[in-house]
Amino acid sequence: MLMVTAPAKELLRTIEIPDEQALRLEPVESGKLGFVAGQPRPDDQVVEESGQEVLRIDGAVSDQLDGHALDRVETREGPRLTITSPNQPEPVG
Repeated sequence: MLMVTAPAKELLRTIEIPDEQALRLEPVESGKLGFVAGQPRPDDQVVEESGQEVLRIDGAVSDQLDGHALDRVETREGPRLTITSPNQPEPVG
């Protein structure tokens, strides 16, 4: 399971998606991951904040990123989300 930090959840809540769809983290082109609006799937990892769903993670992606963390980092261009491995030091903004 991919751990999602509180600051990342806060940023995810600001992303608007169409009704009846969910914000998903899933494979996109060229083997990369991306955030997309899509239909919920039964094998998704569901991430909630204060009782509200903020993200669904594709089941296979969640399995592959087990032990990793999705976190918010501050950059010169503004806040962004990054995935860190358990053996990787904390990201520096």
